[in-house]
Amino acid sequence: MTRTTIDQVCPVTGEPLIAGEYLSRGGAARVRVAASSLPALMSDLAYAASHGVRTGEQAGGGVQRSRPPVNLGLMLEVDEMTDSILTWATLLISHVMGPSYWVRPGDWRMVASVFALYEDKLRHWSDGAQCADEVLYSVKRLERLASPGRRRLVYIGSCSQCGADLLVRDPEAETVPCGECGAVESIGEAWDRLLVQAREALLPRTRATRVAEILTGSAIKDATVRKWTQRCHLAPRARRGGVRLYRVGDIEALAAQATRRL
Repeated sequence: MTRTTIDQVCPVTGEPLIAGEYLSRGGAARVRVAASSLPALMSDLAYAASHGVRTGEQAGGGVQRSRPPVNLGLMLEVDEMTDSILTWATLLISHVMGPSYWVRPGDWRMVASVFALYEDKLRHWSDGAQCADEVLYSVKRLERLASPGRRRLVYIGSCSQCGADLLVRDPEAETVPCGECGAVESIGEAWDRLLVQAREALLPRTRATRVAEILTGSAIKDATVRKWTQRCHLAPRARRGGVRLYRVGDIEALAAQATRRL
């Protein structure tokens, strides 16, 4: 397809593009710089996600909450953004090195290296502009999530009317107005939708186990989850690159069964 005049401008920086470019030198540099911040940024977010869990009593010896823990929404929102970044890093390295190459989930130094090593390749890749747009958006959103001001707000899911993020200061309140469309949303119903989203999430085994721990309120040993897979009680639902992805709800259900046997 012949590129038109409007296509000759970098969508990231507005700089003119030369023949064969889909992204300017400055645009590719912005992606490299953004990706270089990911190791420290993800460390900050991991700390934030590991704090603020609320627990309560449940009949039968487990743990139950009237509302999900405050960090559940953060974890799911982070997973959405990181999945986009990991997907693009894998697509880029596969484009350059071949389909047998992929990026390990959670290896943020490798992600940063991919965008640094193949900065020039990104400029001349037909998917480079879309990659840059989505990676820059995802990193910017992760930075907002990690900011001290944002941490005082709790993400409880999406508005049922317009899909915008619902953020509250008091997750125990009854309702919250959507900041985008003004619709008054029930916080309890938003939490319910978030729980469904959490249970249906497909994640690498260790990450899925951590989310399942938050849902159950109890520790789930990685060794126990490995035994479930070895005994065919737990099976991956999908694969991304060379990584098996597990449904969080499957691990939660097995953990609940194990608790009832105690």
